[in-house]
Amino acid sequence: RSGGGMWTIVNLVDQFRHKYDFFIITRNYESVGHTEPFDSVKTGEWNQVQNARVYYFRRGELSTAAAASLVASVRPDAILLNSAFGMPGLRFLNARRKGLIPNIPVVVAPCGEMGSGALSIKPVKKRLFLRYAKLAQFYRDVIWKASSEAEKMEIRAVMGAEVEVLIAPDLVPKTILPGYSQKSKPKKESGNVNFVVVSRIMAKKNIHFFLECLREVKSGAVTFDIVGPLEDMVYWKRCEAVISGLPVNIQVNVVGPLEQTEALARVFRSHFFVLPSLSENFGYVLIEALAAGCPLLISDQTMWNDLEQRGVGWTIPLDRRDLYVRQIRECIDMADEHFSKMSAASRAFALEWLADPSAEKAMDSVFDRALQGSGIGISNG
Repeated sequence: RSGGGMWTIVNLVDQFRHKYDFFIITRNYESVGHTEPFDSVKTGEWNQVQNARVYYFRRGELSTAAAASLVASVRPDAILLNSAFGMPGLRFLNARRKGLIPNIPVVVAPCGEMGSGALSIKPVKKRLFLRYAKLAQFYRDVIWKASSEAEKMEIRAVMGAEVEVLIAPDLVPKTILPGYSQKSKPKKESGNVNFVVVSRIMAKKNIHFFLECLREVKSGAVTFDIVGPLEDMVYWKRCEAVISGLPVNIQVNVVGPLEQTEALARVFRSHFFVLPSLSENFGYVLIEALAAGCPLLISDQTMWNDLEQRGVGWTIPLDRRDLYVRQIRECIDMADEHFSKMSAASRAFALEWLADPSAEKAMDSVFDRALQGSGIGISNG
């Protein structure tokens, strides 16, 4: 049920398993909105999960002292925190600040948390925490990992121009939908369109914005599939209020969470992928959508800013609602010949990205900087 940040850890282990030993510390449940404990793992002890050792802690178990104890049991050469604000990472950083663990090299991947859009959600709480974190030196001497040059600038804008930031795009699998067939993509008839989004439903993803744009579309048959867990019920009620007032030509299907293969199949059966996010450091789901032959209609708060030049979608500023509405109408009117070209170009772009070794080399450089050739332990926030 979690987002692309978790899949990047899966890919990280898969692609570096021959070079490093991985120890992952994580919750024994899916997310804040889905806290039922996993029944297929042992909680409170190490599990062998494919190519990594994984420790699943129960809710409330990971205190500062417990974090220090786990680090002592592993004795890692370095630690990667897969969030700057996630509770597991903060427990470790607090133990480090208190001297409960040795001075181990630390890499922090904030995963888009330093973007202005992300910081605009619960801004007072985050502003106060960042002020405290700087005073308490939570992030003293850490290496920051950004997914793009834009995220590097966001990190330095928040944490200071002097902090060390290395760029390494999020790791993706070697293949996505290996049995893909362009001929099997759904035909695109002018006057009909199927949009899809796969995402955790929360304020940061800004789904209500696209729904509000649809409210202005009075003609054409439009289907919008919303796939993903309802992470923030207060926010979802806001979306529901918009859905209830949509024109009769708009059909919204609230699909809920799906396993990754099912979600990809749903995207493959759609025409265009939508994500008007307030902030994405990488947007793992976007490369998946492109691999499924779905051109993108997204905000300008991601690293994917050359979609139109490549003929694989549109990046539109969130303050230009009129352009979103215009593009939705163009998608409705688009005939199959034009769509097929965009779909094939999307698939080709994704294959090019998946085959490019530069992301893996960049991540290797981050490890080399932190480790100077040694092994690594990972704490997954």
